[in-house]
Amino acid sequence: MTTQEQEATGRRWAPAYRAHCPRCRNSGRAFSSYSNAEQAAQGHADKHYHVTHVIDQYGIRVIGSTRHPGDENGKAAP
Repeated sequence: MTTQEQEATGRRWAPAYRAHCPRCRNSGRAFSSYSNAEQAAQGHADKHYHVTHVIDQYGIRVIGSTRHPGDENGKAAP
């Protein structure tokens, strides 16, 4: 089966994003939506006062995904 046939039949892998806290050294559950993972990262940052970020299915930090305690719309609180 060719790659085009696999993509046409829906056998492509779905992206997975996780909230990750370097301070706690753990990651949350996988989300297929980046925005859900970003909300989870913000929730952890607000709850534990840790800087968090979103990682992809390969464990690589997504650029621009760093969340600080008290962030609103991606901007740090003064």
